[in-house]
Amino acid sequence: MEPIFTSIYTILLFRAGLITLFLYLLQQSLFLPAFFLFFLILIIETAALWSKLGFKKMKVETKVNLSRLFPDDKINFSLICQNEKRLPVYLSWQLPLDQEFRLLDRDETFSGGIRGKVYLGPYQSKEYNYCLTAQKRGYYQIPALKLYSRDIWGLFNREKTIEHNQHIIVYPRLLPLEEVSMKAADFSGLQQDKRPFLFDPIMFAGLRDYTPDMPTRLIHWKASAYQDRLLAKIIEPSASLQVLIAIDAQSFIYPDSDEVLFEKALSVAATLAVWADSHKIPFGLAANLSQKGQPGPISLPVNRNLDQGRLVLEALARAELAPLGKLEDILQDKALSMLWGVTLIIIKKDPNPIALASRFGQVILYPLLEAGDDL
Repeated sequence: MEPIFTSIYTILLFRAGLITLFLYLLQQSLFLPAFFLFFLILIIETAALWSKLGFKKMKVETKVNLSRLFPDDKINFSLICQNEKRLPVYLSWQLPLDQEFRLLDRDETFSGGIRGKVYLGPYQSKEYNYCLTAQKRGYYQIPALKLYSRDIWGLFNREKTIEHNQHIIVYPRLLPLEEVSMKAADFSGLQQDKRPFLFDPIMFAGLRDYTPDMPTRLIHWKASAYQDRLLAKIIEPSASLQVLIAIDAQSFIYPDSDEVLFEKALSVAATLAVWADSHKIPFGLAANLSQKGQPGPISLPVNRNLDQGRLVLEALARAELAPLGKLEDILQDKALSMLWGVTLIIIKKDPNPIALASRFGQVILYPLLEAGDDL
């Protein structure tokens, strides 16, 4: 619904002319035309006051149930209007959204935005819910909501803008692991072993029954005395698999820009990050990409924080195909503060290797082929 624009009756010069004509008719003793003109002026001025008071004691609130999601996930956008006065209100609204969003469960045409209207009686409130879905990953700022208040005759139309600080982050689309075509064997046996040769006394994971084939230094004497049986410590190895996912942006720019393969590269990186997070494998992300709303290239250290998965997916959602420096320089800087033995996975368009620091235990080159080719 398009907003109702102000008619000719709202022009101050026209309203002043009506008052002048009314006074002239009174002066000429033309009381009947003057009465009808007075009635018209009364309607116009009442309508002007009605639209002006429309936003008084009026509360409008918007809510979004999800701010971080994957493509095709459903978003519930709620608009709550509450009239806290005796005067009835006629409201309409318009919220433009990016073309990547689609309105669901509605017969009306989406047309790139949310539109609606409502009549609110005295002390009445109503809630409207819109179901949206995002079709492409990205970082989207929710724009300002345009509100329009009008009188019952539609002569006057007042506008109000409600700014939003909310944003919606759509993560890259995840791919099936079979399509990513990465196997555990690709990591050259660096997976955690059940009987590690080297122990790290800091990584204490739990207790289990002691058996004669275990070293006596693993016995937990206090727990054994309390349970009246020998219990051994469960120790995680210090040489667990660690993964650093890297994306070379320049390979998707030169010689030709390839947006399709770039989006696939982000999906591959997101899929590997989710896989590592689900297997409790420390992982990080490095890319010479600019980020929408964030300064500098992407550089997240390798760790196992609970929030690591969200940080990596959010960085990939903000990524823009605009190279910032060289990937080699970013990896050299990260290698200075990195433990030895990290497995590096480089995602790029071509299979050409790049010069890297020797601190990486293994380097896996993941070239992306053109559409229709097999990985």
